[in-house]
Amino acid sequence: MRALTLIPAALLAGTFLSGCDALAIYNYVQVGGYQPTIADIPYGAHPRQRLDIYLPVQQSRPAPLLVWFYGGSWASGDKSGYAFIARRFTAMGYAVAIHDYRLVPEVQFPAFVTDGALALRHLRDFALRHPQDIDARSMVLAGHSAGAYNAVQLVADPAYLQQVGLRANDIEGIIGLSGPYDFYPYAVDATREAFGDTPASASQPVARDLSHMPPLLLLAGSADATVKPRNSMHLADAAPDARLLLVDGMDHIGTLLAIGQRLTTKQAVLEPIRDFLSALQRPRR
Repeated sequence: MRALTLIPAALLAGTFLSGCDALAIYNYVQVGGYQPTIADIPYGAHPRQRLDIYLPVQQSRPAPLLVWFYGGSWASGDKSGYAFIARRFTAMGYAVAIHDYRLVPEVQFPAFVTDGALALRHLRDFALRHPQDIDARSMVLAGHSAGAYNAVQLVADPAYLQQVGLRANDIEGIIGLSGPYDFYPYAVDATREAFGDTPASASQPVARDLSHMPPLLLLAGSADATVKPRNSMHLADAAPDARLLLVDGMDHIGTLLAIGQRLTTKQAVLEPIRDFLSALQRPRR
C-alpha cells in the first residue's frame, strides 16, 4: 500500500553528473578528504568484503545505524566514493556503514545480496561490542539503484537474514532511491549478466509475500530512463507500509546526488528522508 507524492522538478533544478569518474569528482567536491572513523573492516575473506564505519563527530548517546548500499549495475562501485552520503547522515546523528561487495562478472546473483547480509551481521556484532558508539537495536538500510535492490531483496526474502542469524524485524526501515524491484524478464545486459537464468520467484522483490517488510520510503525520478519509476510504484503497491515519492523531471542519478548537494533545492529529497528517519526513531526517543 502506498502514499504517493509528486515533487515538481523546479524544486530540483541543478546540474547532475553521471559515471564513476564524475561521481568521484562530485564526492570530493562535496566532502574533500572526509574519512571513515574505521576503514576497511573485513566481514568476509574476499578482498571486496570490506566495510567502512563513520561515527558522528559529536554524540552524547549511542547512534542509530544507517547502512548504505551503493549501485553500479552490480558490476562496479567503491565505498570510498560515497563519503558524501556518510557526511550527510552523520550530520543527522547516525552512524553510517558503507560496504563493498563482490561484483559481476566474478559473481552472479545472489552473491551481492548475501554479501549485504554478511555485512549486516558483522555490523550488528560490532555494535554489540561498542555499545557506547552504536545502538545495536536501531538499523536502517538505504541504497541507490542496484544498491536499493540489494537492501530491499535481502529483507524481502527472509532466508538471507535468517542465514546470518538476523530477522526482518531487526531492520527498522528501508530507503530506496531509484531502485529496480520488478524487472523480469531481464531485458538489458546488466540484468542478464547479473542474474543469468534466475527465475523471477527468486530475484524479484515484488514476487514475494512482503507482509513482513519494515516501513519503506521509495523515491524515483519521473524522467529516469535507466530504472523505470514503475519499479518503485509496483513495490509500493506490494508492501504493507510504503511511501512513494516521484520527483517530476528528475533522472536516475538525481535522487542520489540530491543527498549531497549544497543547494536549497536538495530539500525536496532530503526533507522526506529526514522525516522518515525521525518517525522511525521517535518511539525510542
